[in-house]
Amino acid sequence: MEIRVTMALAQYILIFCFTGVLCNTANTSAPSADCSTDTHPFIPIGSKYYLINAAVKMNWFEAGLFCRTFGSDLAVIESEAEMDALSFHVTTNGNLWKYFWLGITDLAVEGKFMSHYNGRAMPYAKWARGQPDDSQKREDCVHLWPVNNIYFMNDYPCYSEGYALCKMRPRPKCCSESGLSNCSLKKLVQEYVRNACPILDCRD
Repeated sequence: MEIRVTMALAQYILIFCFTGVLCNTANTSAPSADCSTDTHPFIPIGSKYYLINAAVKMNWFEAGLFCRTFGSDLAVIESEAEMDALSFHVTTNGNLWKYFWLGITDLAVEGKFMSHYNGRAMPYAKWARGQPDDSQKREDCVHLWPVNNIYFMNDYPCYSEGYALCKMRPRPKCCSESGLSNCSLKKLVQEYVRNACPILDCRD
């Protein structure tokens, strides 16, 4: 009987999660962490937040790891407005002629450029003329490349050097942002999850 009740509760929990009734996934993290407004060391550029490392050169893989240490990823540009904002910021802040790595690659399938962040096709492209060209059959990573003081995208060898352009990940919504007046439902479900774990064989 207890197993049957617990399984029913687990089904309701899954329904809550997938229908968006809960303001967050059922976990035991402190609500204050979800609702943090601190963006340091990221800076606002356009409508997004970025961390630009224009001091240390690194290859594409190293740049990706650098971003991960700050809980972010190499930037994936999603629109013309975002591209223009980044290009303007970089060219007017003493970084012109530097190459900046993006989180785009065709390492998996040649010619099929994908987001390293979510595995989807790149949402926006502004290639330099004649690019991508996979020069010498070894250009599989994408960077921002200045042409006549305007940045474009270019495919480039992943082990060449460039600078990391990190983009802050979207923040999870906290309870107040999702329209709920308090977190009582979330806390209730969390308690049921903790109680159900021994039977459902949950893993941390």
